[in-house]
Amino acid sequence: MTTIVLVRHGQASFGSANYDRLSPLGERQADILGQHWQAGGFVTDHAFSGSMQRQRVTGERALTAAGHGSVPLSTDRAFNEFNHTQLIGAYLPLVAREHPDLAIDAQTLLSDPVKFRPMFNHIVTAWIEGREPLTPIDESWEAFSRRCVDGVRRAAQQAERIVAFTSGGVIMAVLREALGVEPKTALRMNWRIWNASVHEFHWQPQGLTLAGFNDVSHLKLQRDETIITRI
Repeated sequence: MTTIVLVRHGQASFGSANYDRLSPLGERQADILGQHWQAGGFVTDHAFSGSMQRQRVTGERALTAAGHGSVPLSTDRAFNEFNHTQLIGAYLPLVAREHPDLAIDAQTLLSDPVKFRPMFNHIVTAWIEGREPLTPIDESWEAFSRRCVDGVRRAAQQAERIVAFTSGGVIMAVLREALGVEPKTALRMNWRIWNASVHEFHWQPQGLTLAGFNDVSHLKLQRDETIITRI
């Protein structure tokens, strides 16, 4: 049996010109996770991350703080998040027509976290349902899900205990595979995933099982609610 720990990246820079950069709080979250791992004796044989900056920097900081800086951090694009700006361009006009009470332009949507969630939830739902996009997209929901699960399967062949630094959408897809739930159910769970949260899965010949979901005990031990975030 292989243990696979998926970690969502620390808080990114929502509303800035480069969302993919960790915010100062996101850097702190990654450091706290690593320190917690060091105190608890966390061991990993191999580490992966997607190619996105927020994923890789989270991994580098957490592993360094944990005293595992020598553990190889391999890049695998299977752990990359879906292209959220592409989905907004492809589905925002359609969703705005169907939900005029939520209508908003893309620029405002990407800078207002309060307005972002309800509209983006409809956008991702349209994608999951396989609705026709208004502009081309790189991946269907089915293709994205296969890519994520295949990445976990490949990683599971590398060692017995693996950690991968990734994003909420990837965790959502892997969670759906492990639990066998409907995509919309997985999407609802996705909105509960905290920054720098830890999710544990077991990989066996018969498939993937969930062992732990959305653990942020390392952040809660700081006794500071402001460091527990989702965006």
